[in-house]
Amino acid sequence: MANEQKYIKIKDKDIPVIVRNYKKSNKLGIFFRGNILNISKPTVLKFDKMMKIIKDNEEQIYSQYIKILDTDNKTIKHWIDGEKILYQGEEYKIIREKIEQQKIEIYIDKDKKELKINIPTNLIDEQEIKKNVDLGIKRLFKNNTQVKIQERLPYWSKKTRIEYSTFKIRDAISRFGSCVPATKALHFSSRLIMLPEDKIDAIIVHELCHIIHKNHSKDFYTLVKKYIPDYDEIDKWLKQNGKLILI
Repeated sequence: MANEQKYIKIKDKDIPVIVRNYKKSNKLGIFFRGNILNISKPTVLKFDKMMKIIKDNEEQIYSQYIKILDTDNKTIKHWIDGEKILYQGEEYKIIREKIEQQKIEIYIDKDKKELKINIPTNLIDEQEIKKNVDLGIKRLFKNNTQVKIQERLPYWSKKTRIEYSTFKIRDAISRFGSCVPATKALHFSSRLIMLPEDKIDAIIVHELCHIIHKNHSKDFYTLVKKYIPDYDEIDKWLKQNGKLILI
């Protein structure tokens, strides 16, 4: 059974939160990824003290969350003509047409930079259309991310000389990737196909390096930057633009 989503109350908002403990960490990290508040803390930091720090920063956290909600409302896709979506780091225009067939068709036209959606003429309920297109887009992006990771992961594994056992693609929006060092298993978000290739490469190397270094230590970042010298800039971009891979 999936873990139940946890929330933290700040003013009038119940904000979804993920808290991660790190034994070797010596500082508290607070940032949003999408609309989820991510908190990384030293294992030794007590819950009450963590909550006090959050309370001291609640104005800033609240302000950020309101902006994110406003942005999310503006970027929710209704899958109509003229909307745009990010694909491989570029904006693709959504083209929607009615056709005489039994099911919805969705495909990418790379030459025209268009995401084309064909809707059966007998399907007129917009809520039903959105629900089915949402699912279709997620399947398409998951399949295409799978292909991209199959292409790039072996390359980086060979280049870094870090072996992995397996990888899986998951429909995750709170994390770009994760690693289980004990089994050398890697997991990646199905939305990565929306990002530019250099960002995907950085995420792959990040997770590979966790096989060697479990925590975000100085040695970990030294290893990552050995292969991705501009990692700091890429990491900053990912934190600022994580909302771009929300659908």
